[in-house]
This record gives sequence, C-alpha cells and structure tokens, in this order.
Amino acid sequence: MEQSISILIDALGVYMFIGLLFAFWFVTVGVKKLDVGAQGTPWHFKLILVPGSILLWPVLTWKLMAKNHE
Repeated sequence: MEQSISILIDALGVYMFIGLLFAFWFVTVGVKKLDVGAQGTPWHFKLILVPGSILLWPVLTWKLMAKNHE
C-alpha cells in the first residue's frame, strides 16, 4: 500500500512538472495561438493563466493540436 502511494505521488509530481513547463510556454506563446484576443495582454493576465494551465495542460494541448489541424 505504501509503495502504491509513493508511485502515485511520484506520478503526480511528474504531471505537475510537465504542466509547469507547458504553462511557461503556453502563457508566452500558446495562448496567442488559441485566442487572438490574448495578444498584447499584460503580464498579470498571463499570471492568472498559469495555475489553470498547469492543471489542464492535456486539455490545452489537445485544443492547440485541434486548432493547428483547422
């Protein structure tokens, strides 16, 4: 039981680390590809997007990939 909890915590850490890397890319480059209105927005707006993009990086990646195929 203790080993499975350890594996789960490690997997969550990897998920959050990937999300953090994605969030930095998303707030600087990706948000402009998803929403043209986000171009030229101030840094504090982009700061608000960081927590959500860390948690929802698979959904945002999916949306960006779908947007590229249009």
